[in-house]
Amino acid sequence: MIKFFKRLSKYKKRTALINDKKKVSYDEIVKNSKNFDKIIGENSVSLLIADNNINFIKGYIGFLSKKKNISILIDESFNTDFFRKIVSLYRPNYIFLPLKFKKLFKEFKTIHKAHDYLILKTHFSKHAKLNFKNFLLLSTSGTTQNPKFVRLSSQNIETNTKNIIKYLKIKSNHKSITTMPLGYSYGLSILNSHLATGAQTVITKNTIFEKKFWDILKLEKINSFGGVPEFYEFLQKLNFNKRIEENLKYMTQAGGKLNSETLKYFGEICKKKKIKFYVMYGQTEAAPRISYLEWKNFFKSFGSVGKPLNGCRLALKDKSGRIINKEGKTGEIYFYGKNVFLGYSNSFKDLKKGDINKGKLNTGDLGKYDKFKNLYILGRKDKLVKIFGKRCNLTDLENFLKAKKFLVKCNYKKPFLQINTSSSTNDEKIKKFSSEFLKLNRNFILIRRKKIKTLKEYG
Repeated sequence: MIKFFKRLSKYKKRTALINDKKKVSYDEIVKNSKNFDKIIGENSVSLLIADNNINFIKGYIGFLSKKKNISILIDESFNTDFFRKIVSLYRPNYIFLPLKFKKLFKEFKTIHKAHDYLILKTHFSKHAKLNFKNFLLLSTSGTTQNPKFVRLSSQNIETNTKNIIKYLKIKSNHKSITTMPLGYSYGLSILNSHLATGAQTVITKNTIFEKKFWDILKLEKINSFGGVPEFYEFLQKLNFNKRIEENLKYMTQAGGKLNSETLKYFGEICKKKKIKFYVMYGQTEAAPRISYLEWKNFFKSFGSVGKPLNGCRLALKDKSGRIINKEGKTGEIYFYGKNVFLGYSNSFKDLKKGDINKGKLNTGDLGKYDKFKNLYILGRKDKLVKIFGKRCNLTDLENFLKAKKFLVKCNYKKPFLQINTSSSTNDEKIKKFSSEFLKLNRNFILIRRKKIKTLKEYG
């Protein structure tokens, strides 16, 4: 179990969770966790379907406080076929799910009801010889085609949580709000870091596009929130500078590279309003944080993701595996730390495996250092391709076209560069801009029609 969950009782009657209807104290969370300990058997596998819901969080803490239990966490936004697929692959002994999904698993018995959440006991037998260093499984992405999970230990989560608390200086009087799904590593890490310090988290499904979100922000005197690039891009369009509340002390950004215009916009606003803006870099495989840029260095190393977490280290390597220390030279990013995941999992058979990675993570990202030894992310290694001998960075192209208001995804289908777009009217413009940006003959560029979802469409 996670060590800081053992310490929740010391916060006693302090409020832990808040929504628009009620407040939940740390005492209530601890009592609920003890009830779960009686319900859930040991040597078990549990499937948890996550929602931004107080009852889910209480259950999440209950399951993760249980000894010899491996929890598989997936977001409720996945389609129902995916839920069934995971049950088939992992044969969980328990399923913790919203009431609305009960009809999917009519064959399983309800053994506990917590308002709008249920615990089902399945008919699958206990798996022999499980390795309980495997503590929590998180999805690597939002895809339903490849149900690959990251195997995390309790130490992975504890190390990451401690580091986040340290560099963000989270105190018991801090109050955050959910701006991302709790079924993914970023949103979950914000929740964990606030629970571990006796701080408060406001749980809401309201988005920044709704007036109620801003009403909550003001009413609850929120100190902080975090978001992915698309979140901040939409926030800019909503004139964030006119919506700032005086209680807001810091903001975090991770989950990808933010375009320079938007980054500068928030940097200038935060400097003026004395809000600390932290740009971070991470992967689910690192539970999830790898590095952060100290807010004081925002403009000095503009666009950087900073330095590695305390007690961890980064390395850039060339194609021959040699370490790169020279400023401005591109290399593949390697990360070393106690928060590096154990390995991947594709079925319950992988839950018998131990630590394959031994604290070493090959991120698959390309980066470079500036003169201050701060790291810059240049894109994915697999997005760096050669087309007719011409080296092309597809991530840079996507960001360039995004700045031109074209939402695209690029890939290399030998011998052509293929650009997928939702638009039906801008093929020639996309070809023209892409050709000029890459200095590539436009005859090597193909446009394909494909739906590209935005954050708003995902909800």
